[in-house]
Amino acid sequence: MKIKVAILEQDQNYQNRLLVALREKFSDKLEIFPCNTKEDIAGEVEAHQIKVFAVNQMIDADLKVIPEECATIILTEMRTADKIKDCDTVCKYQKVHDIGMQLYKIGKNHDRLLAIKKEKERRELKERLERERKEEEERLRREKELEEERKRLEAERLERERKEEEERLAAQRAREEEERKRQEEERRAREEKIRARRANPALYVFLPVESGEGSSLASIACTISNLSKDYNILYIDFTQYSKMGRFFLQNATGNEYAEILTKAYRDELTAEDVLKGISIDVRTGIEYINNNNCMYEIGILGAEGFDNFMKAIGSTEKYDIVIMNMESMLSPMTYAALKRASKFTFVGSGLADSNNQLKKKVDAIRKFDEANHTHKINHVNILYNKFDRKCTELNLEKVKVAGVIPVIKEKTDTRMLDAMVKQPVFKEIIDKPED
Repeated sequence: MKIKVAILEQDQNYQNRLLVALREKFSDKLEIFPCNTKEDIAGEVEAHQIKVFAVNQMIDADLKVIPEECATIILTEMRTADKIKDCDTVCKYQKVHDIGMQLYKIGKNHDRLLAIKKEKERRELKERLERERKEEEERLRREKELEEERKRLEAERLERERKEEEERLAAQRAREEEERKRQEEERRAREEKIRARRANPALYVFLPVESGEGSSLASIACTISNLSKDYNILYIDFTQYSKMGRFFLQNATGNEYAEILTKAYRDELTAEDVLKGISIDVRTGIEYINNNNCMYEIGILGAEGFDNFMKAIGSTEKYDIVIMNMESMLSPMTYAALKRASKFTFVGSGLADSNNQLKKKVDAIRKFDEANHTHKINHVNILYNKFDRKCTELNLEKVKVAGVIPVIKEKTDTRMLDAMVKQPVFKEIIDKPED
């Protein structure tokens, strides 16, 4: 089978001589076709199914148009060049026989060499694909490991954060529980303190040095001045000729004061009895027990009855302070009040007779202290009321002057009480209960 060869040579004379010589000497092996221009290369190969295409080295032809099944030869003037443009070379300046044999061998071996090349390329491609596959598998494996490691680290982080959050919440709950318990303990302690305080309320006693010196008005004004939402005050009048009706708006209660005092005298008074007897003044808001013609009951109550009365008030656990107005006479009941009193305030005018009586009462209290080994004289105050230029203050040992109130000129009891309430002394007499 003849090998079809096409030649493209820039030297037309050389090309013609070569064609003639090859056709003459290799007519049995080669079928020679001339190619006139580089633009005819692809057409020539396709038209004649060229097996070998020889192109002069000096022709700038696009050899890529020559299909792979056709061997591309470079005609060169150099004998030493084996490859030019990655193609086999044939030297022009040698015997026609040698040129023909080279063309024949190249054409004859081209399919085998092409097959070897393709097999090599196939193996290389296979190897490359296998390598790439392995590399991709390795990449995917590494990515999977990295992703698994990332997930593991993320899971550890989330678990750590979860535990930290649980610990934080547990610590917070523990702190909150501790704070709740602390507040609950404080609340209970505060409530217990309040209960204990109200079981034995602080007693502030007002009593006139002489009749008519204004202890009723002063004690009521003191109560109004110290009313507070933070603690409870109960006002009690223990005078046989009470003036409460002049200052309080009367309203009915379940238990009359006389009945309460009678039960106290008999040691039968209960917290319920006391609470039933308490009224609230509409105008001032004072809580009080209305003293309405109880001369007999007050007169016979005595020290034990007074103690029973205060004990029943304490059992209500409602009041922090009891403000009490009493008779000027120092009776057993008065001394019972003195024993309990946080402050014992004499209301005097500062006139000579009043001061003389005051000295006697203070001396009587000193004797009471000596007899009972007490120091109640330290709780005694003097409040001067209706004080003018005719009045003088006493300087008595261990007896404090709480304050001095001048003469108040008002036409009605209500206005007089309102003016009295404005006196700052009453805020100082009462010690505010501790929380």
